[in-house]
Amino acid sequence: MLDIELRNRLLLDNPWWTTGAVEAAVQRLARRAFVNPFIERVRAGGGVAAVLTGPGRAGKSVLVKQAISRMIDAKVDPKFLVYVRLDNPAFANQDLVELLDQAFEVSGLAKGGSGAYVFLDDMHNVPDWEQRLDDVARARPGCRITAVSGLTPAFDPSLHPEGAKAPGPFSQTILPPVLFAEYLHILRIREKLFDADGRLANLDALNAAFVNYVNSGGFPEVAFTVGREVNLGDVVSHIIHRDLAGLCGIADQREVAKLMTRLALETGLETSIENLSADMNVAKNTLRKYLEFLESAYLIKRIWRVDGESKRFQRQTRFKVYLTSPAMRAGLAGPVAINDEAMARLAETAVISQFMHSPTFQRLFYAFWKKGRKHMSVSLVEMPATGDTPVKCIELDWSNRAIARPREVLGDMMEFLDANKPSTPSKALTRNMSGKRFIGNHEIGFMPVAVWCYAVGQVLLTGSIATKKA
Repeated sequence: MLDIELRNRLLLDNPWWTTGAVEAAVQRLARRAFVNPFIERVRAGGGVAAVLTGPGRAGKSVLVKQAISRMIDAKVDPKFLVYVRLDNPAFANQDLVELLDQAFEVSGLAKGGSGAYVFLDDMHNVPDWEQRLDDVARARPGCRITAVSGLTPAFDPSLHPEGAKAPGPFSQTILPPVLFAEYLHILRIREKLFDADGRLANLDALNAAFVNYVNSGGFPEVAFTVGREVNLGDVVSHIIHRDLAGLCGIADQREVAKLMTRLALETGLETSIENLSADMNVAKNTLRKYLEFLESAYLIKRIWRVDGESKRFQRQTRFKVYLTSPAMRAGLAGPVAINDEAMARLAETAVISQFMHSPTFQRLFYAFWKKGRKHMSVSLVEMPATGDTPVKCIELDWSNRAIARPREVLGDMMEFLDANKPSTPSKALTRNMSGKRFIGNHEIGFMPVAVWCYAVGQVLLTGSIATKKA
């Protein structure tokens, strides 16, 4: 690019350098609950780059602009806030350090940009982006560098010289799809459902809002757009057919899209590489590569098995797959009513998605084992970072039969609890039943799924201690 063209591009992407404020269109958008935690992570700096990741269409770029707006409100000089969109083809051949130095010059900063907050959006467009990010952070230690990527940071030793050092470490923030508590808060539904003391006043209305959330609430541009209608199907199609194409670098993108569509329709079900390979006529190693990519792009989450004694399998052959946003299924197959057969699996998918920003997300398993000829299972088992003693179990009971017939519905979980004795009380998430009762020697908490999903997100919204138990 010519110097004047580069200058104009940077000024266009950083309007606050001249106006002192982010674009009016950004200021009108609903503010995500993750803005303040993200700013805290960015401010930490210290020569370690921060990475903001998460699924497509979750609003990562908007979150960065909202953070910049809050920092301007907090009296950070706008010229110290530098935003570079690396999806711009004009920057494709630019050395990142040189590009930043040019941005510092345009904004009016001294050479090296000491004290600047730098946001590199769409960092995954840069080949070997993790290494390049590390290079920039080391070259400009006086800056706080943040990268926005649609992929989780990874390091493949096979692509580097022998003995090459992995880049980083990076501090990482995951922006999940919209949480249920955010959905209620931003749409001002919460005030109609809870009284002044925070007690739930109308469970039926909360469940109705939960069904709407499951069908359309995951993507900010659909859930929070006022004045114009955004088609959820178009958003999901964009993710599967355009965003995936830009991320994956896989020869047959149609196969990846076909696999993603199948997994979306079957969210919450157990499957295996063998079954998928036979049904789709795709080689097993190729399928493994596709699944790893979809998971690195935060579009799916694989939950691995433990046995009846909570032992992890050395060779995992079967797993459950969940969408990171249940609304993606509705974008492909249409909305699901509260009594539809698929609703139970979508409710379970919503439970998984509320964990996405938490370290617990990586410690979720499900239990499956045989007892004689009988197959036994538990929906979700939270395991500790080390060791084999479960933290707790969660069983999903959308049918509402668990309180009336606990031995029939929760018998498998009771056997698992007898064998493993988790460190905290376990839960049965229902449609509308609540309370506590002892079943055998175990106290089980019964809670509506919608209430539980709300409670998890409310911890973030209210600024409560992050480790508070839901």
